[in-house]
Amino acid sequence: MKSRVKKKQTEQSPQMLMEKDMSIFYGLESTLLSPQPDARHLIRRSRNGVTMHFILQLLDKYHLSLKEMAAILNVSERTLQRYTDEDILSKDASERALHLQRLFQRGASVFGSLDKFTGWMNEPALVFSNERPLSYLDTIFGFEIIEQELGRIEHGIFA
Repeated sequence: MKSRVKKKQTEQSPQMLMEKDMSIFYGLESTLLSPQPDARHLIRRSRNGVTMHFILQLLDKYHLSLKEMAAILNVSERTLQRYTDEDILSKDASERALHLQRLFQRGASVFGSLDKFTGWMNEPALVFSNERPLSYLDTIFGFEIIEQELGRIEHGIFA
């Protein structure tokens, strides 16, 4: 069976240049006050794909397990285990990873810290039928529900 995984080139490929450009707007090392990238940058980065190295950084930063990340990215856990750091994920998986990063950045802003938001994401909540909000991230609709709840919290509307 032919593998669909692309390898990252060692030269200054468009992918590498894009990742350097995006680090200004959307790097993992960014602070809560850094500007959010516009949709064009996210579309371009999704289309080019993110590397497995980027996914591993998300796992570490957001304290997610490989199983949780696999569910969020809609790929099998075994598939993620097979990737090397340089492998580039599909457009769909890349889009979900970028959406996850944007959600966690917004959540950290609303809660005041990434640790507080991560704790909230891992605790069962009545508004989520006593499930962890993190468990909703396996669908795009789950992302939307969590974003709506963040909006309510941000504006002091508790249900």
